[in-house]
Amino acid sequence: MSKLGRSAAKAPPAAAPAPEEEERLRAFAEIGSDWFWEKDAQLRFTYMCSGIDGQAAPFAADFLGKRIDEVTLPGFDEIDWRPLLRTLEMRKPFREFRFIRRTATSGVRHLAVSGVPVFDAAGRFAGYRGTGRDLTKETLAEERAAAAQSRLIDAIEAIPEGFMLLDKEDRLVLCNSRYRELHAPIADVLVPGTPFEEICRASAYAGLPAKAKGHEEEWVADRLRRHNAPHFIVEERQIGERWFQISEEHTRDGGTVVVQTEITGVKRREQELAEKTALLRATMEHMEQGLLVLDAQLRIKMWNDRWVELVQMPPELLGVGAPMAAILKLAAERGEFGPGDVEVQVQHRLKQLRETQSDVAEFHPPNGRFIEMRRSPMPDGGSLFTFADITERKRVEADLRRAKDEAELASRSKTEFLANMSHELRTPLNAIIGFSDILMGQIFGPLGDARYSDYARDIRDSGLHLLNLINDVLDVSKVEFGKVELIEETVDIVAVVESCARLMRDRADTAGLRLVQELPSGLPQLQGDSRRLKQILLNLLSNAVKFTPTGGRVTIRASYHPQDGFRLIVEDTGIGIAKADLDKAMRPFGQIDSRLARKYQGTGLGLPLARSMAELHGGKLELDSAPGQGTTATIWLPAGRVLQPASLPRPAVPG
Repeated sequence: MSKLGRSAAKAPPAAAPAPEEEERLRAFAEIGSDWFWEKDAQLRFTYMCSGIDGQAAPFAADFLGKRIDEVTLPGFDEIDWRPLLRTLEMRKPFREFRFIRRTATSGVRHLAVSGVPVFDAAGRFAGYRGTGRDLTKETLAEERAAAAQSRLIDAIEAIPEGFMLLDKEDRLVLCNSRYRELHAPIADVLVPGTPFEEICRASAYAGLPAKAKGHEEEWVADRLRRHNAPHFIVEERQIGERWFQISEEHTRDGGTVVVQTEITGVKRREQELAEKTALLRATMEHMEQGLLVLDAQLRIKMWNDRWVELVQMPPELLGVGAPMAAILKLAAERGEFGPGDVEVQVQHRLKQLRETQSDVAEFHPPNGRFIEMRRSPMPDGGSLFTFADITERKRVEADLRRAKDEAELASRSKTEFLANMSHELRTPLNAIIGFSDILMGQIFGPLGDARYSDYARDIRDSGLHLLNLINDVLDVSKVEFGKVELIEETVDIVAVVESCARLMRDRADTAGLRLVQELPSGLPQLQGDSRRLKQILLNLLSNAVKFTPTGGRVTIRASYHPQDGFRLIVEDTGIGIAKADLDKAMRPFGQIDSRLARKYQGTGLGLPLARSMAELHGGKLELDSAPGQGTTATIWLPAGRVLQPASLPRPAVPG
């Protein structure tokens, strides 16, 4: 227990320290951060100091007189002492034998002991002297540092960018796998300690930077120059067609962090945007229309040269961000807004631009053109203006107006001429027809030869036919001239149908046709002009008889509904009309067969007159026909012309 001053193994014998020196040494041992211990030749503890923080003091009695594997303190039975005991049995010195002690009260403690064997003057083994240290704080700090370093490395590995760290000597400390992947051709130099210049030169001669090919040393020199700048960032095409952003920042200890980010997608989008912008600009410059874009504050954002040309805008007023007020002031000074105070006109126009989003206007700049301006709102609150030169359109419109006026004048003259001529022709025709009747009736005596009676009948029939044609022409003229007025009365439609059927029956019989009436019982009376309704039906029947071959059939039908209105239908089994010719058949003087020697004679006024008379009644005429399938003509009159009370049941229509 008093052997503190003895020497280590094989040391020459020394004199025992004086009591005061031994006391001094023990005092140092008590206040030290480590603790001290001694063992005898049987490896039993003979001394254990407490240490300055009292770590071993409470347990000293548990050590004295015992070997290390005999100590019964909590947690000691879990420690494997065998490596230490083998060293002690071999009488060898040892250093930093570490062990971990776990207890319920103090938790986990990391401890270490060191010792040397002691021999007496005769060289006999006398025991061990040594020290102990508590490494818990150091171990925890090391673990935390190792964990932090591991997290940092994991984070560096996880980032998508290439990462490289250089020390203050400009040598590689570490780089992540992404950086190694991007620089795979020079992987052999990406090891800690490699100078940055060597890495740059290897990259250049491996052809990684596109600009370095054929200029390797120049590129290396330029790269090192930029590398020495306090802050460095550049965009370069590297590794084929891939683009990267390379940035460098110096650390506080003099090192450098290099980050390489792939921006190929960004560059591709920039290129696409540039191409689209160029295409848009080319499109704008080749547009026939002028173009002007304003932002929400009525400042210029974009324009094309066509707009400058159309409105004669001086260059000094143009520029991105230029106010619209200056342009409006120039227009007002030119008189494009008419007479008035310039400032008042400018403020009025600015107010209109702020309060309206869409607009169409025309103005007349000093170049003599007529310009049409259209305004449309933009998503950002601004406005898009398009300017079109409508000078030619204005001229064409003026020509069209003159042509229209002339055509209307000609039409009125034609209508007046036809109306006048119809009246002029009817007078001699009436005389011809009257004299023909006298000759046919032989009122003043016999004519002699029987053929004279036939000639008189032919004259009369021709005169009547011509009179009917003239009446049709007169009616068409009246309709076009707006001179036809309906004589409103209560019409018995059944009587109208029967009257027309009687008039047409002789013609039908002569043509070898069957004329059939299929009218339901209880047909209502109508409000209308009976003469015009009879004219409609006669025209339809006349066409049906004319265009139906021998052996055919012409049928008259009618139906009505209190809400749907009244329908009068003339259906034949004639030659029919092609779909493409229906519109032509409905036009005045329209002839499906326009040859002079056509089979069916007529003026082509029957269907147009029937349609016009139906429309005068608020109704319409519809044709449904096909070649060889016959024709169905339907006159529809609105429900307001049906006089029968709506409460009566709807009559059945025979099929």
